[in-house]
Amino acid sequence: MAGVSLAMAAPPVWWSFRPLREIPAGATVDQYAAPKEPRADQLTLLRRATFDLTGLAPTEAEARAFLADTRPDAFARVVERLLASPRYGEHWGRHWLDVARYADSTGADEDHRYPHAWRYRDYVIEAFNRDLPYDRFVREQIAGDLLPAEDGGPVNARGIVATGFLALGPKLIAEQDKVKMFYDAVDEQIEVTGKAFLGLTISCARCHDHKFDPIPTTDYYAMASIFASTRQFQKIEGTVSQLYYVPLSDPATTAAWKAHKDKVAAKQKEIDVLAGKEGAKYREMLAPRLADYMMAAWEKRSIEGLDTKVAEKMATYLKPTKERRPQLEPFYDATDKAAAAGEYQTRFLAAMEARKDKARTFLAGDDRFYTEVVAGPFALPKETREAVTAALGEEMKTLKAAAPAEPPLACGVSEGDNVDQRVFVRGNPESKGAPVAKRFPLVLAGHEQKPISKGSGRRELAEWITTHPLTARVMANRLWQWHFGEGIVPTPNNFGVLGERPRNAELLDFLATRFIAAGWSIKAMHHLIMNSAAYQQARPAGRRLQVEEIRDSMLAMDGSLDGAMGGTTQAGEGTDKEFSDDRKSQDPDRSPRRLVYLPLRRANLPSLLNLFDFGDATTSCEGRPATNVAPQALYMMNGPFVEARARKLAGELKSVDAAYWRILTRAATATEQRDAEGYLARFPGPRDLAWTSYLRMLLASNEFLYVH
Repeated sequence: MAGVSLAMAAPPVWWSFRPLREIPAGATVDQYAAPKEPRADQLTLLRRATFDLTGLAPTEAEARAFLADTRPDAFARVVERLLASPRYGEHWGRHWLDVARYADSTGADEDHRYPHAWRYRDYVIEAFNRDLPYDRFVREQIAGDLLPAEDGGPVNARGIVATGFLALGPKLIAEQDKVKMFYDAVDEQIEVTGKAFLGLTISCARCHDHKFDPIPTTDYYAMASIFASTRQFQKIEGTVSQLYYVPLSDPATTAAWKAHKDKVAAKQKEIDVLAGKEGAKYREMLAPRLADYMMAAWEKRSIEGLDTKVAEKMATYLKPTKERRPQLEPFYDATDKAAAAGEYQTRFLAAMEARKDKARTFLAGDDRFYTEVVAGPFALPKETREAVTAALGEEMKTLKAAAPAEPPLACGVSEGDNVDQRVFVRGNPESKGAPVAKRFPLVLAGHEQKPISKGSGRRELAEWITTHPLTARVMANRLWQWHFGEGIVPTPNNFGVLGERPRNAELLDFLATRFIAAGWSIKAMHHLIMNSAAYQQARPAGRRLQVEEIRDSMLAMDGSLDGAMGGTTQAGEGTDKEFSDDRKSQDPDRSPRRLVYLPLRRANLPSLLNLFDFGDATTSCEGRPATNVAPQALYMMNGPFVEARARKLAGELKSVDAAYWRILTRAATATEQRDAEGYLARFPGPRDLAWTSYLRMLLASNEFLYVH
């Protein structure tokens, strides 16, 4: 048709990719979020603010002081006091630790400890308490090891610790496909970086172009090149890869420590090689009678010429367990056990010969049986190993005695070997496509990006992220969410097409703009938000307290809460046997520390956390749900922890009114006083038990469990 253009119009730019709006000078929160309800009463407002900023209930003294303060800026003074409390960083640091999917172990079946993870947790808490500018906070977590120390020292210890953000994700270090394991770790880092800072699901483009957002696979692998060029494992090779720990000492101290570690490792290798040769001789001596050992162990009888101790170890190995053991099922199921044992011996000998030639010609089941027997019944006896390696052992003792002190270590990352990354077609590392250079997503950073020619590119990534408007928008949204229970964008980790649009885009851009103008000060944003009428208005619905607030406040109320900050109560390294109690996280009911300080084993979180909607600590948590289920009420009414809190309070509180002030931050009404006395009088038991029962009801009440 004449005069009609057939050119396609360019698709509109998605809202979150646009520049921030111009904000009029002097604008306020209430211009964009006018309150719909009257102002909350004084005690409700105090309780809300105290829980919001510290995760703890206000004391009676704090409540009475606030009621007596008639100055117009009384509430602003409360906010200032709460922000100055060290309890603030503990509570708001926990918010960030959710986003950073923090835990103290790798998770999965192996669930190895991260022995130095606590340093990152303490870094986050300190960052909030000292109001570290958020843009610096972001840069340190991505590339802190590459930034100069603020004090001009030779090592940026805080920056190294901050890279725990990248290092502390879930890792399947026993995965035998090491390329897959490595790129799974890279993928996880792309995911948490994209969600936490940019609110984008970049990792969805690993196998194909993102189905909804304008992020092609080439963008994903350009980012992967950055993290693949970052060192995050001490050693990848081997059955179980080794986690990487970064020294926090000066270069000279670190070099001396590493050199000594290398000497110890070399000496240990000498010992292992010598012991290995002796162990091989020992196995070769025993292997021709494997069937006899199996039958002697199974039938509990002596056979001439067998080593009694080896037979006893074989009996322990063959004893059936609750676990399924496919490698032994043919023996267990065999009618003719002697014939079956003979077949096991034949395959064991074949496997032993195959291993001499470094050939893997034996079946996987034979490999499992072979490995277990070599490490168990046929293992070189400890006394023999020590005798054979005695001379080298003495050298090792001398070497260890001269060891320099171990420097403080952190679970962090550092620069690795540069990786010339290619696209993996359909995500398969064996199917390599076109090469990609290190760069940032084109839809956000554009096509005219300065090339990254040196290093991993993490420092450049960190600098770029803190200049993009998405970063300010995403964190401003989180601040609003953590104050109001829901973000302006209800999907805080997804500002893409599948996420929800902002319910008040002007308010979000106002907050993001003010955030930047305030020097990325989070505490300045608290003042801005909390001193608004929008924040101070009544909230009829309220919100359920999170598990930390419930548990820590009860400890604080009865004086049991330990206010010590930092450090760790997790001991040791590595993992534990699959069904060992040592694999469990510490029981929150048995510790007086704030919950944020208790180590979390990913594969076995405490039941209390699961009960009250903590999450799984394996992926970035954009917000916890608030369920209302019967087991929660049963815990509050019957749980021994709550019982202990009520019993301790019963020994301190001497009146109903005192109980109401301590637990609910208000005076008891005349009706409540009368009802309480009636309950105590009718209770079928001693007064102290009746009082404990009544206090437990107050702790289990919705008025305590919800903040309005």
